[in-house]
Amino acid sequence: MKDMKILLKEWKKYEKTLLTEEADPAKFDFKRFPKGLSQVDPAAAKLAVKAGNDEYDEGTSDDEISVDLKGTWSAAQLLPSQNSMNLGKAAWFALGMANGTMFQSGGPGGNLGAFVSDDNYMMDGHHRWAATAMIKPAAPIHGYSVQFPGKALVRILNTITKGLLGVNKGKPGKGNFAQFHDLNKVKTVLTNLAQDMQPNGKGGTFAGVAGSFEPGKALEVMEKLTGQEGEAAIDATAQLMVKNVKAVKGMNDANVMPGASSRIDMPVIDVEDGPVQPADKLTIKALQTGQVDVNPPYGGPGKDKSSAQASPIERRKAAALAENLDVDALANKLAETIIRTLKK
Repeated sequence: MKDMKILLKEWKKYEKTLLTEEADPAKFDFKRFPKGLSQVDPAAAKLAVKAGNDEYDEGTSDDEISVDLKGTWSAAQLLPSQNSMNLGKAAWFALGMANGTMFQSGGPGGNLGAFVSDDNYMMDGHHRWAATAMIKPAAPIHGYSVQFPGKALVRILNTITKGLLGVNKGKPGKGNFAQFHDLNKVKTVLTNLAQDMQPNGKGGTFAGVAGSFEPGKALEVMEKLTGQEGEAAIDATAQLMVKNVKAVKGMNDANVMPGASSRIDMPVIDVEDGPVQPADKLTIKALQTGQVDVNPPYGGPGKDKSSAQASPIERRKAAALAENLDVDALANKLAETIIRTLKK
């Protein structure tokens, strides 16, 4: 049993050193991937999202990006990649959460369906996150945790948006986080919602609360939430929301991802809209399998694989040697452990 444990330990060490290879953020070339969606050339994007495949690139493992499908955070842990926020929409969502009728989740938090970088920047799902911050910041939020930094990930997802999902135009947006800290502005929006008069940005108004559209529902929810009536309930709800927002680091314009583009230039990974579906699953597959050619050596049509680069394991071995790791010694130690175990 002891030797088996040693064998397992040695194998894990060998596997980590030699066999494991994923995309390296340090090797990401920002010049190859434009920052804004409008700057992405559709033809180049279509090539980039398949150039990592074996057909064009010798091995995909140097382009693979790990994605945890069950990432979990609180609202307070997440950070925005944009500040184009609609206070009315977020407040409408928040009241839906307080009512237990919010789309998909019922209550606060739930699945953003969003991609989140390893430095906790959300690529989308901002309004559900903001609504959770307003009503219950500690509620768990779920999404896709991508092991790549936000500044690079947003460029990769913009390339996927055009090259794989066929979406050539981003979603418009305006606003900021300052309004969420302004008690008078929050109160005005809640008053409008209570009267079913808050503009929804589509030529109409928000009805009721998210998931429950009966007239007057918003005021009913605020009264139940605060234990007060009428305008006093609106005041108390506004104070609660502003207090909660102030406790969430990301709900601040100063904490938006540095260098982020405006909303119109951000990725669109929309499972409810777009010509190619399911958008989220296709994006996850592209990241996990190394379809997108994010690291050198770069592939592309016309590449001669017969005279191409070394295999992924050979490349990793060379990298390990460059890092002064004695790969052969690791392999020999592993072999000795196997032989000793088999003799018993």
